Amino acid sequence: MVMRIGGLASGMDIDELVKKLMSAERAPLNKLFQSKQRYEWQRDAYRDVNKKLKTFDTYIADNLVLKSITSKTASSSNSNLVSAVATGKATGTVSIEGVSQLAEAGRITSGQVSANGTTKMKEIASGTIEFRAVQADGTMAKETTKIEISDDMTVNDFVKKVNESGAGVSAVFESGRFSFTAKNTGKGSVEITGDTSGLKLTEAEGASIREGKNAIFQVNGIATERSSNTFSINGYNITLKSTFNGEQATTERYNSAYEEWINTTSSEYNQKIDDALAAIKTATDEYDVAKADFDDAKNAFLGTVELSKADKTAFNKIGNPQFARNLTEAEVQTIADKSFENKEEFNAWLNDDSSDAELKAKLKGANINFAQFKAIGSLDYEKLQSLSAQSMYNTLGATFLGGLTDEEKALVKDLPTSKEDFNNQIADWKKNGTEEQKALAEKLSKLNNTQKDTLRQLSDDDFDTMTGLAEAQLDHNLKLEAKNTAEKEHTALVNRQTKAEADFKDAYKQQFKEEYTDDKGDPGKVKDIPEASESPVRLTSTTNVDEMMDKIKDFVKTYNGLILDFKDQTTQTKYRDYAPLTSEQREGMSENEIKLWEEKAKSGLLRSDELIRGGLSNMRSLVYEANPGLEGSKYNTLFNIGITTSKNYNEGGTLAIDEDKLRKALEEDPDAVERLFNNVDGKKDAVIDGKTVDTRGYLRKLRDTMKDLEVSIEKKAGRATMSASQYTIGKNLMDTEKRISTWQDKLKNIEARYWKQFGAMEQAINKANQQSSMFMQG
Repeated sequence: MVMRIGGLASGMDIDELVKKLMSAERAPLNKLFQSKQRYEWQRDAYRDVNKKLKTFDTYIADNLVLKSITSKTASSSNSNLVSAVATGKATGTVSIEGVSQLAEAGRITSGQVSANGTTKMKEIASGTIEFRAVQADGTMAKETTKIEISDDMTVNDFVKKVNESGAGVSAVFESGRFSFTAKNTGKGSVEITGDTSGLKLTEAEGASIREGKNAIFQVNGIATERSSNTFSINGYNITLKSTFNGEQATTERYNSAYEEWINTTSSEYNQKIDDALAAIKTATDEYDVAKADFDDAKNAFLGTVELSKADKTAFNKIGNPQFARNLTEAEVQTIADKSFENKEEFNAWLNDDSSDAELKAKLKGANINFAQFKAIGSLDYEKLQSLSAQSMYNTLGATFLGGLTDEEKALVKDLPTSKEDFNNQIADWKKNGTEEQKALAEKLSKLNNTQKDTLRQLSDDDFDTMTGLAEAQLDHNLKLEAKNTAEKEHTALVNRQTKAEADFKDAYKQQFKEEYTDDKGDPGKVKDIPEASESPVRLTSTTNVDEMMDKIKDFVKTYNGLILDFKDQTTQTKYRDYAPLTSEQREGMSENEIKLWEEKAKSGLLRSDELIRGGLSNMRSLVYEANPGLEGSKYNTLFNIGITTSKNYNEGGTLAIDEDKLRKALEEDPDAVERLFNNVDGKKDAVIDGKTVDTRGYLRKLRDTMKDLEVSIEKKAGRATMSASQYTIGKNLMDTEKRISTWQDKLKNIEARYWKQFGAMEQAINKANQQSSMFMQG
């Protein structure tokens, strides 16, 4: 430690002198702090862009995708019998010819119980009571909901707990009787099991039991049923309000159910079931072989070591699987043996060349920091090898690795490891290569930068093992899909047969007012169909053009707000004279002065930013892009329906609407406009006339374009859940922090040197003064 002497001999203010000297020496450090602040501001500015992109994407999903742009109004020829609401997808005319039965909810009303609301449930029942009822989709719940009877639970408590349990049952206790009603209508009863004897739920004890019923009706000549009186057909949300033409609908339903029953009990149909069982066996045998091969390949490459959640969390902190993969077992053990308390101790060891020179060179070359070093040290060699292998394999993906031909594998192995040379080779193959080289170049060009970096750094052995594993995985997936398909086909056949029998027996009972038994044989169809007493109820729809106009105008307004915001950020003035304030500068300024200064300093952080400008350019280009999936319609571009980009270049590509042209398009062909925005059947890689084209709607393309921009920004600025080593600005921050740490250590040494020099000067002056005093005394 340097002794600090404060200028007693020289009469100089050494503290002030050192302070001023250090202020000059600190200039490079201040610049580093300012650079760090700029990186943080830029990172936050980029993340704010992504936040706005996500907000706009949510707006599109909520208002234009889930709800649809098309707006239609439904009308019913007899709304007392059947009413309807039209969704944007309502098409054609729906005719309800008759309703023989409305849907009802199942209910059990108990016999008289000697209790009131404050009676303890233990006096009536004990243990657990379980409930099961019809769900919203019309099927019985697969599992029961259990209600535990506690010592202090009253009847009122029990009723409340049932109602809040999610059992799908509404409970009531009044006048000494329980009532349990299914919350959903549909075929099936409320099932109550457990110690229920005290609840008196049997008919012998005075209980009333009502089975739930489906709605039975005839629509456009087809007899059918639904578990609810409200349902959707052809984009109409239909509500059945009353029965009518019931005898006709009942007979039509019976005849339809009879035909299905006859079809599914034929020898031909039963043979289909037998064939499906044989297909399951063949597919299962092939799958078992493929699974064994995949498991062997996976264990050979990834190992069989057990990995905990903590292991995976630690590995994610490393952020460099290629580096981890290339560490030797001895190097991993060396790292594990180190127990540095802080980054200063780690840096001191790292910069000491007296030992572990090769390992330290690796660490420096990969820019491994203290946190990453600790994460490596927390994992043993086998875990590190397994996790890094998994990471690299997942990064490249089985589809890419398993899709390479033998010729392409050989070409990959010959690729240069340098990033520049690697990319140049791909570009050269695209332009001048053989057919095999061009095909591989096309595949490689679709890889992102992380995938390319991983591929470049793969050893030949790892590459061979990975491609073998990928081929085994793809074969496994293919055989699994075949097995699942075979099982689904068999299940569908059996379920159809089972349902057909149940529907027939139910229809038979409704038609003939008695149960069907096997001894009745083939009852045949009913030939005399009863006459209808009421006219069929016709449901039609009309397009609400004004509402569609409002939706599109609101979208354009919201879109333009986003575009103008981004345009402002990329054209903001950059005030180069306003650098981020140092801590010393802040001390001499008021809060308002600091605020005004930082507004200038933050201005222009994203000026002329290539990422954002490129994203905006891609968004603009979609306006004039024709949709090949709408080739038969003249409304296959936004331009054709009156939506164009602004002619004012300074507005950054905002959208403008020709309202007359848009209204005309909506009136002439609203469905085409809907498909232009939301082509639900569109595909990114559809094939039309032998060409691969994108037939997705404009909004899907726009959302994907925004997503691409968002991903690009994340690579540069990351997101809150990412570590600094996972994105470019984060790496710059890490590097800057390292340089700050180095400069802070350097400044400590410089300050110590100044104090040592001034101390020596003070001692020399003091000595000279003493000698002078001696001469004076002599």
